[in-house]
Amino acid sequence: MANIVNLDRVSKGYGAAGQLLTDVSVGVDGADRIGVVGLNGAGKSTLLRLLCRVEEPDAGRVTHRRDLRVAWLPQTLQLAADATVRDVVLGTAWLGEGFGAEHEWAGDAAVRTILDGLGMPYLGLDQPVGPMSGGERRRVALAALLVRPADLIVLDEPTNHLDVAGVNWLAEHLVGRRGALVVVTHDRWFLDAVCTTTWEVADQTVRVYEGGFAAWTLARAERERLAAAAEARRQNLLRKEI
Repeated sequence: MANIVNLDRVSKGYGAAGQLLTDVSVGVDGADRIGVVGLNGAGKSTLLRLLCRVEEPDAGRVTHRRDLRVAWLPQTLQLAADATVRDVVLGTAWLGEGFGAEHEWAGDAAVRTILDGLGMPYLGLDQPVGPMSGGERRRVALAALLVRPADLIVLDEPTNHLDVAGVNWLAEHLVGRRGALVVVTHDRWFLDAVCTTTWEVADQTVRVYEGGFAAWTLARAERERLAAAAEARRQNLLRKEI
């Protein structure tokens, strides 16, 4: 299957933050389930924004399949204070970029199922989001994203503000959903439950590993072992030459 998104020799940096990505080439297949890992500040969120074409690279190019439907949840969001849950789900109250186009109402039952799964059975669909807590508004935005049709879902820390039951429900929902997924989260269980590929963002590049978080941990340990062995051999050679 051809990739639905391609990054071709992409570089990106921000003034004081410095260079985050240099000459990165990766692709997303239509059935990929990708977990993105790396240290804070390594460029994970930047990589997601580039994938969604919310930001443009400094060099290289990002291409999408024609008519690709992308829905993305950023770390920070802003909703109209006077909007209702229904407005947010329809997309008319979203003030950010790249969230996804407005769409037809999916039906009260479908929206209700997702809100309940995310731990908000008490919310009315015509309830305003302005008085809600930040965590509640974020879960409403996540529900709005999950109820709309999309070929690629991109989630930046979706498990924040979810309890254990909510995390379990979200994992099951995503596993049963068709299409591609790219997700950043610190929840290791979630990565293992949902993802079949891991992207490690480090040293201004992206390394691709098969498997979820546990498989990546083992692969990284093996890579570090081989690097340490190679360095030990180099040091031994230098000592002999001296």
